[in-house]
Amino acid sequence: MKRDNFDIIDDLFQAVKGSNCRSKSKREMLLRPDVVSQIPKANQLKSTIIYKNRTNLVHMHNMALNRAYFMSYILQKMNDTELFYQQPNIHYLYMSVTADMNANPSNINGSSIVFDNNCYYPNWFVTLDFNNTIPLFGVKGWRWDDTYDQDNYLREPTRRAAYVTDIGAGTNKNYTTDGYKMNPWYNFWLPDTDSALDKSKKFTFGVGIKYSNVTGEFINDHFDNFNFFGPNLPKQQNSDDTLLPVRFTQPYFDCRGSKKWKVSAVAPIVDFMPRYSNWTHLRRQRIVGVIVIDTDFQEIDFNACGTSPGNPGPSFLSGISRCKGPSTGCKHKMGYGRRRGGYVCHCKNPYRYPRWISPPFQGDDVERATDEEYKNNFECVKDGQLGVLPIVDKTEQVVVEFGVGDINVRRRRSENYLNGSEPNVIKSRSLKSINVDDDTVNKYSEKAQKKFEKRQQKEKLSPIHLEDKLRKRRKRTVNSGERSEFDQMRFEKMIRIFRQKASINKVSCKTSAPSLLHLPGDVAYGVDRQFDYQGRTALRLAHFLSNFLQNVQASDNFGNLRGGGRLHMEQMFGEVIANVMADHKILSCGLYFEPYTFENQDGSKREMFGPFAYMQDGRALALDTAGNPRKYIYEDFYVKMKANWKTNFEHLQTYKMRPMVRYDPAGTSQIRFEYFPMRYKAPDYNDGQWSHPYFRCDGMVDEWIMTYSAPFFKKNYISNKIEFAGVITVDVPLDKLEVNQCPQPFNVANAFKNTARCHTKSTKCKPQAGFKFSRGAYRCDCKQGHEYQIRDGKFWIEGSLIELEYEKKQKKLFSRFDQLICRVSAAPRVMGSFTTAFVVTIYSLVMLHL
Repeated sequence: MKRDNFDIIDDLFQAVKGSNCRSKSKREMLLRPDVVSQIPKANQLKSTIIYKNRTNLVHMHNMALNRAYFMSYILQKMNDTELFYQQPNIHYLYMSVTADMNANPSNINGSSIVFDNNCYYPNWFVTLDFNNTIPLFGVKGWRWDDTYDQDNYLREPTRRAAYVTDIGAGTNKNYTTDGYKMNPWYNFWLPDTDSALDKSKKFTFGVGIKYSNVTGEFINDHFDNFNFFGPNLPKQQNSDDTLLPVRFTQPYFDCRGSKKWKVSAVAPIVDFMPRYSNWTHLRRQRIVGVIVIDTDFQEIDFNACGTSPGNPGPSFLSGISRCKGPSTGCKHKMGYGRRRGGYVCHCKNPYRYPRWISPPFQGDDVERATDEEYKNNFECVKDGQLGVLPIVDKTEQVVVEFGVGDINVRRRRSENYLNGSEPNVIKSRSLKSINVDDDTVNKYSEKAQKKFEKRQQKEKLSPIHLEDKLRKRRKRTVNSGERSEFDQMRFEKMIRIFRQKASINKVSCKTSAPSLLHLPGDVAYGVDRQFDYQGRTALRLAHFLSNFLQNVQASDNFGNLRGGGRLHMEQMFGEVIANVMADHKILSCGLYFEPYTFENQDGSKREMFGPFAYMQDGRALALDTAGNPRKYIYEDFYVKMKANWKTNFEHLQTYKMRPMVRYDPAGTSQIRFEYFPMRYKAPDYNDGQWSHPYFRCDGMVDEWIMTYSAPFFKKNYISNKIEFAGVITVDVPLDKLEVNQCPQPFNVANAFKNTARCHTKSTKCKPQAGFKFSRGAYRCDCKQGHEYQIRDGKFWIEGSLIELEYEKKQKKLFSRFDQLICRVSAAPRVMGSFTTAFVVTIYSLVMLHL
């Protein structure tokens, strides 16, 4: 087969290795910027459907923004002479980048906090006077291959080790110059010398904090306001990438660190410079450094299909799929990384698959085929006698309760649509416009709204597991015909779930029965996968605290390095605030210490300390939950987590950090840290727990949420044992959960399974991504040996259309429900048989007249 753009990139990729990278030029260690496409943009994340092949990049984006918010906040919040030694020290910075990697083993493979020239004031050098900077300082970590470590007797990489160093120390250390070959992240924002750009590249954020120093009481009833400068926050309509708070580098080879091809997400750190001065009017908010989050380039999917609304350019690798036109179309298949074959070839309308093919054609089969196999296969057969759906001039209004809009729409949705307003109903549309691809948004009809409100007044809602009236059990239908996988009882349960959810809001929750504020656990099916990265945000903080509390003692000192130190309450507030500011799917974040675990700076211990942050009207608010009348240790999430981990630590994994520190303030060389490597016990993602959906009626969040809880641990230096130290939580919205109505086995705990109305004999059900907590978010694909029989440019049947037509059928209106199936794929043969019979008939008639 002919060479294509993939071969060009592959040649450049293979040419640079760890053994020869030092001799390569900087140009040879960079790939084209358009090799990685569909880059996430901060001002479009809420209005764009993010598919699975780009969720990794979104998490990198959010994590870079998270750390940039934290560093900007803490440097400006603790910008006092008295607080200089309480600022994040060398332990804090090293353990922070380690937690970024160890909590995300399959995504983040490197993390750095890099400061510009003479912009960092170290508080951990004994020999350096106060109010002095060091020339270069950058904490850089990457995933260490521990295959041949002494304690790895299986000789398999565990992805639980991080190597952390100071790239501002040693030889070839000046990463601010063009001669440094591994710094494509530097010129995005550094050096920040032009004050005229301060308004366009920095943004002022306001936070409010309510403190408590006595259990059960707050110092003030109001929030103490604090404003800080951070990364820019452009409007949604802004298309200038230079104004974004997070930017991505082109692929580059990391020769000094991991010796792999990397792609990095970069966000700026803002501080006042000079920091300590009697002439404060001479200071300005300045970008003093950057956060760099790395991933391996070879693990990033590329879309081999042609450019389209679902695969926007520029993309150097688009259009290299080997799907045969004009009979086949291309669709991306995730999980292949930088490898060929990450796509499928589907038959376009009006073509069909050969009867012996299990659709669709797999891309890796196409790529492995010989020239002869490729020439004679992987084509679709021309279909014949395709029909059209019946069209009538007039239809009555039909409502699909809690349904989705046009499932084929792939353009920008409105904010109200993405927020999943309830009740969610669909208007009956003109039949001519059912399959038209225009920008349709859910619209609520007055008739549907009144009908919903009337039913709400008549019905007394009760939790699904507790009915007010005993109902006679209906015999299950053993076989419901051609749609036998549909379960009517589950469908009715699904509608009750939607109705119960719609009946509770921030006003009604205060007067509703407590049982109405909870939904069954199987409603949250898929939350662990769909909100994986939100859970890992909490897990990252659990890793950091576990590492710090198990390896740092307040009185530690290491020669000219001032070690030790204690966690400061402002640091903990900064961590939870950064979590909710950086990810719009995280509604709130809490950090709850075990009683008498958190120490004040004077060594005294607090009975309770639980920073909790949430977003309200675009502003981050935080409070110490120790001031609440009810102690957080009695909350359900805390009781369960403590019961699981109070004495059982056998399943905790051991993680390692291999730190290298600078020898002196000038950074003439690097040496191993006194403790090398440093080990700590911490949970992995599966050790945490997701809660069932419930309505948080607290005047702060006031939404249906699901909570992920992760424990963290400390070391008892007297008994030399690990102890439970507290819980970290994040709350995510139920409205952003995608439901799966397709058939599943009996042992799968999914409240919505077996409620899709696909024709069982001829179609198979698949969930449709991008539609949150709605009915009808599925599609029915034709099975092997069947073909799509309608001439409308599609090759599958949308679930929303099936639900709409079924409602019409139930109301005894004109409905096309029974036509929404796939027929046996024999159209050309039927045409051939008809033609043959016609010719034979004519021939017989002619012979009779002779």
